[in-house]
Amino acid sequence: MSLRFITAASTIGTLIEWYDFFAYASVSPYISAKFFPKGDPIVASLLTWLIFATAYVVRPLGAVLFGHLGDRVGRKATFLATLTLMGLSTFAIGLLPTYEQVGVLAPFLLALFRILQGISLGGEYGGALTYVLEHAPPNRRAFYAGFLSATPPAGLALSSLTLVSTSLLLSRADIEAWGWRVPFLFSIVLTILGVYLRLRLTETPLFEAVKREGKVAKVPVVEAFTKYSKWIVVGVVISAGHAVLAYTSTGYIFTYLTQVAKLDPLTVNLVVGVAALLQYPFYIINAWLADKYGRKRIYMAGLALGLLTYYPIYQWLGTARGLAETIFAVFILIYATAFTFSVLGTAIAELFPTRVRYTGMSLTFNIGVGVFGGFTPTVVQLIGISLQNPLAGLILYTYVVAALALVVAYFYLPETAAKRLE
Repeated sequence: MSLRFITAASTIGTLIEWYDFFAYASVSPYISAKFFPKGDPIVASLLTWLIFATAYVVRPLGAVLFGHLGDRVGRKATFLATLTLMGLSTFAIGLLPTYEQVGVLAPFLLALFRILQGISLGGEYGGALTYVLEHAPPNRRAFYAGFLSATPPAGLALSSLTLVSTSLLLSRADIEAWGWRVPFLFSIVLTILGVYLRLRLTETPLFEAVKREGKVAKVPVVEAFTKYSKWIVVGVVISAGHAVLAYTSTGYIFTYLTQVAKLDPLTVNLVVGVAALLQYPFYIINAWLADKYGRKRIYMAGLALGLLTYYPIYQWLGTARGLAETIFAVFILIYATAFTFSVLGTAIAELFPTRVRYTGMSLTFNIGVGVFGGFTPTVVQLIGISLQNPLAGLILYTYVVAALALVVAYFYLPETAAKRLE
């Protein structure tokens, strides 16, 4: 089986996972209106993003569960299961009753399926990235993994533009009544495609060798923590640094542009969708550069860019701007993550040996992204409300975490570009 097909099948599956996950962010203004009591839009918005964050809290649980299966049973079967669970959970959200129909049961069910999404994604990205890395040649690992790393902005773009496309076919009243459900329902088609492609994959040669030699870890999570705790700590911090940039630019941006800049939700989806889609080639380019110049340099460049640009761009976006100008500004925000995320997964996965790579990479990545990234829209908004300044959280949370990650990366993250996978 060719490496191109392996990369394509893994990438499409992961793209679908991120599409499903970001569908929630794309329709967040409608979720606020449909799943919570009317009367206080600020509280409804906070609760919407709090449920968004619950999916991140459980991602480490998914990392442990699916990491264990991936390191014990195999990569292929495990990330096939994560895709199926994610697709069914997302489809179910599209069928949920609203607060007006069933009261508090509506947000409870929404949170339940978001939790299932979080558990599945906790095992998906680490599994897919591990699968590709264990097939790729040593001098091209970051490049091939870069196609997977580019799936979050592509998934965000696809979910946002799905809603925008739906709005072209339906009236505004229909969108508000039921059209917001379309991105969730459409996910079942994408899920079937992803499952079909992944069924054709085979196991990785490195994992097969571990099984053949009888070196499969008995309890991968215990071995990862006892033998590689230093790399888990370093990986969590650098994951957090990326995550606060990513969810400030692709999560909080929906709240900021609708509540501060006073743009309507469909316009915001168009802005974020186009800006995210335009990022795709830069993720691949930066991953290619990481094979030539190292993972560490590329990652640190992204953090530095975010620290330099986020505050002034958000400040500039606070007043009404033209559509093209707004898209360009959001593009620059997301562009910082084209550096950090293009190499983050590769840099973390290369810290662990094959016998615990799925678990080590998934757990490390999802603790950092889940604890720090998932709560970013909520924390930034809460700080802004408390200090009566919508940009206060940007400085007191996003900048603090990103700066800490930059320091840790500089002093403690090893360069693994030339490392041979064990």
